[in-house]
Amino acid sequence: PQSVAAVDLFCHWLGSVAGNLALSYGAFGGVYIAGGIVPQMGEAFAHSRFRDSFLAKGRYRDYLDRIATVAITHPQPGLLG
Repeated sequence: PQSVAAVDLFCHWLGSVAGNLALSYGAFGGVYIAGGIVPQMGEAFAHSRFRDSFLAKGRYRDYLDRIATVAITHPQPGLLG
């Protein structure tokens, strides 16, 4: 139960920070999550609170709702270009 709670909390904070960064930088083409932990989480990430936390920005929710969030799962995304 503690590890499930830790994963849930990680996804919540990652979504919150990603939403803040999308607003700060004026993202409109998407937010892509790559690297270490997220690709290994698989379905746990897909069913997490990440997207809800990403959108939880009050009056900016409609703006953020139009921004795609994608977890890059390819093992070598840098080689794809």
